[in-house]
Amino acid sequence: MNSNRSLMDGFKRDLGGSLLIAVLMLAFWLIVSNSLHWQHFLTGILISFFTTVLWNEVTAEEKGKTKITFRQVIIFIRYMFYLTWEIVKANIIVACIVLNPRLPISPEVMIMKIDLKKDLPRVLFANSITLTPGTVTVDLEGDRLIVHGMTKSHVEGVHDWYLLNMAKDLEESGD
Repeated sequence: MNSNRSLMDGFKRDLGGSLLIAVLMLAFWLIVSNSLHWQHFLTGILISFFTTVLWNEVTAEEKGKTKITFRQVIIFIRYMFYLTWEIVKANIIVACIVLNPRLPISPEVMIMKIDLKKDLPRVLFANSITLTPGTVTVDLEGDRLIVHGMTKSHVEGVHDWYLLNMAKDLEESGD
């Protein structure tokens, strides 16, 4: 590591991406701390800023500039809205399964290929599967995704889930 470089160089190199990460961490901090008191807010700003600066220093050589378009922001907001709706629906379905005296579960594992090239949309989609009750992403390696489901229909639904197409749109809108 070059000693002439300051910690701020990584932050300045990718200002947009660094600010996005810092704001997301600050939002998470405020949600977790459950307080908008000025001390919590100030602590969150300091922690998120310094964490982002230090992380940029660690990953400075391996990443490029973050490019975020307005279209990506709109698609991401829509994606989160639909994901929230899917989580609510899946919670109701899983509750009905669990409360059924016969407990109609039929665990299933499926290996599927996804044609997402970039890491962020792949991880977003894999985590969306895990966040939705009844399914868990067991492994994500390259274009291979291993999904475990509570029932056969849970697993089969992942293959043609419309959120995969939205993740593709998110990936393509950044080019």
